[in-house]
Amino acid sequence: MAPVTLPAFFVALAAFTALLYNPIKLRAVVLGFTRSQASIQNIHGEDLKVIPNTVQCEDLHHHLPSGLLFAACQGRSAERFAWFPASTLGNFRDPNAAADSQGGLFVIDPKTFTSSRLTLEGFSSPLVTHGIDIYSAPSSPDTVYVFAINHLPNPAYYDSTSPAPSTPKARSQVEIFRHIIGSPTATHLRSVRHPLIRTPNDVYATGPTTFYITNDHFYREGALRDVESVAGQYLAAWSDIVHVSVDSLAAKDDPSAAVTASVAYAGINNPNGLGHGRNASDILIVRAAPGMLIHATIDASDPAGTKLKLLKSIQLPCTIDNPSYYADPYASAADDASGYLLAGLPVAHTLGPHEANPQGLDPVSVWYIKGDGGKRRLLFQDDGRVIRSASTAVLVGIEPQEEGRKQAWLWVTGFFAEGMVVSRVDL
Repeated sequence: MAPVTLPAFFVALAAFTALLYNPIKLRAVVLGFTRSQASIQNIHGEDLKVIPNTVQCEDLHHHLPSGLLFAACQGRSAERFAWFPASTLGNFRDPNAAADSQGGLFVIDPKTFTSSRLTLEGFSSPLVTHGIDIYSAPSSPDTVYVFAINHLPNPAYYDSTSPAPSTPKARSQVEIFRHIIGSPTATHLRSVRHPLIRTPNDVYATGPTTFYITNDHFYREGALRDVESVAGQYLAAWSDIVHVSVDSLAAKDDPSAAVTASVAYAGINNPNGLGHGRNASDILIVRAAPGMLIHATIDASDPAGTKLKLLKSIQLPCTIDNPSYYADPYASAADDASGYLLAGLPVAHTLGPHEANPQGLDPVSVWYIKGDGGKRRLLFQDDGRVIRSASTAVLVGIEPQEEGRKQAWLWVTGFFAEGMVVSRVDL
């Protein structure tokens, strides 16, 4: 083999450096190392309001048949800073805070800007809230099934005097509730637990007993969890998306009974939020730390009809969380404002140190992508003083009052926010 000449070495080194430069630069931008908190300028739209009784609502969904918004929120803000296994670093500081968690399900009326907490019938467990989804059958639009992630402490770890090192500290599961529109209650149908539900972040419901969940990390805590958040798809594609089928809602006494689960997509880095897209076959997946929105669909070649096929991706300039799609109810052939909403963190690299600090500031950004992957626009931004952190953004249309101007109410939630906010924005 001929020796490598010095010029050839430098050419190879330059090529290798160029190959690494763009991905590293992109990671620095997305994680916010190129921005400072002081550089974040407020973009609030009009008539900005903070909604009372909406503490730390991580997820939000618009129920189109009723026009109402559904959220899972914590009752007290201190709990999130003491126990939240899904935090960037994995927060297991105080399992007692989880045992006394005041999380719940909330219905928000976008016409009156008021929030109502649902009474959870048949449910006595703590609820440590995270992602949710809602499902209504077309034949019964007033019946809403609510699927909610619940991050509970693991008794096998905390009740043991010497737990095995492999014993996880959290035993997360999914709660299924049924709510009738207009009722002040939601009935707990059952809890769902399975070994494949490890680090659940969000839910995508396909029926009253079937859903997908994302495991946002493979590692629950430690240095390798940090690697997952920073390294990206090429170096840390260790997690997955799981399909879950509940074979019986009557099996209330054992969350693991009558549950079938399978990996729907393996080898993905930091899958986080899930959302419903433009049509029933459009499944939205967010890779949070990389700032990437992915369009997926059910793989037609899969005999079981549960595996996912990734179709295309859209890169955003900051980390993003739960995606939503706005179907413009006032669309015309000449003016259709339908598009995708993505809430995120423009200075995400400071989130880890802030996760146990109730006084921290975590600025927020909301991006709007009009059409099917069209031009993106910064629709809302806050320096963290009105709303701390952003995890979901949802648009509720406003009937046009003047020619050429189309507006909507933009609702923004945050997992560390004292209350969700809403403002009127131009589309």
